[in-house]
Amino acid sequence: ATPDAAATAAAQATAEASSVLEELNKLLGDSDVPYKDGHLLWQQTEAITISMQGPSSDDTVAEIDKSLTAADFVFKADVTWNATGWMFCGGIVRSEANLDKGKQYQLYFLRFSGLPAWYIDVFEGTNYLGSVSNEQFSDAIDVGNNATNQFVLVAQGNGFKVYFNGVDQGKYFDNKKQRSEGQFGFMAWQESGKGSCKFENSWIWSLDK
Repeated sequence: ATPDAAATAAAQATAEASSVLEELNKLLGDSDVPYKDGHLLWQQTEAITISMQGPSSDDTVAEIDKSLTAADFVFKADVTWNATGWMFCGGIVRSEANLDKGKQYQLYFLRFSGLPAWYIDVFEGTNYLGSVSNEQFSDAIDVGNNATNQFVLVAQGNGFKVYFNGVDQGKYFDNKKQRSEGQFGFMAWQESGKGSCKFENSWIWSLDK
């Protein structure tokens, strides 16, 4: 019999969504995030690596899918960093159409010995427009070279909930409500020498109605 391509694709999509839902149950099962009413918006199939040569004055970005936008969501990625100097890796959310120049939120974390810091900030291009979280520190972040860290960002309205390696980092609010929806991407910045951020096993779960 000729396989039903549509049925096969539907079955695969269901399996992928079920796998992500299992991760969400472990992470958010005891939270008030209404993730069970959501759906899988995007899942990564191939690793994305941002390679850099410092010193760098601008962030380096990688677009996920220019047709993909959302307002409320859960965004997860496993990030492996490699650097001879200090660097940032992170995610871009609710961005305007041009990730290089558009207004956007960035969740990024720092690889620097003894300083596991992270931030949720607002940028427009290279212009810093302010911080949602201010500088935060977390022992949950592994600052070792070639370490892999998982971030999860939950965005609901003007609230942002953050997890690193499954550890709740709290909830932060943008009372200015600077961006309500937009595109997604990855970002990296290298202070000096060579560096790379490798993004794998990423997905976006929509909370939008």
